[in-house]
Amino acid sequence: MVVVNAQWSKNPWNVYKFPGRMEVEKYVYTPGLHGLEFAKALKEGRIIGTKCGDTVYVPPTTFCPDMSRGEVAEVLGPWYIESYTVVYESLDGKPLEKPVVIAVIAPEDAEGALVHYVDADPDEVYIGMPVEPVFKPPEERSGNILDILHFKPTAQA
Repeated sequence: MVVVNAQWSKNPWNVYKFPGRMEVEKYVYTPGLHGLEFAKALKEGRIIGTKCGDTVYVPPTTFCPDMSRGEVAEVLGPWYIESYTVVYESLDGKPLEKPVVIAVIAPEDAEGALVHYVDADPDEVYIGMPVEPVFKPPEERSGNILDILHFKPTAQA
């Protein structure tokens, strides 16, 4: 391990080397209280947000804009496509068998949006298209955003 520390020497460029290895715990991401509630809700097949006054924010935030703590509120939709792109190549640049639609999807009953896949023909997708989430079967859910398989056009579309 190499350490540079100006407090240990009059010359801040002195480098001290200590033999051996330093054990490091595996990094674990903690999403915060509302993030944990969001993950739990996804596992249950629901989408939640944070209610701050009269406004609900999705995904949930730890603090409201006025720095108070909000409360958990269910976000029911309807959901609409705000923006989208069509992907024709994989991350390594190889052509996909079928183009993939990725969209910014916003609920009517909350502020904010989710970015997710849309299971639709790219030529039929449009801004403002009503969609709904399709969840994995309950036994396959693990409490993350991919518990939503994709969004699909609703009957209104």
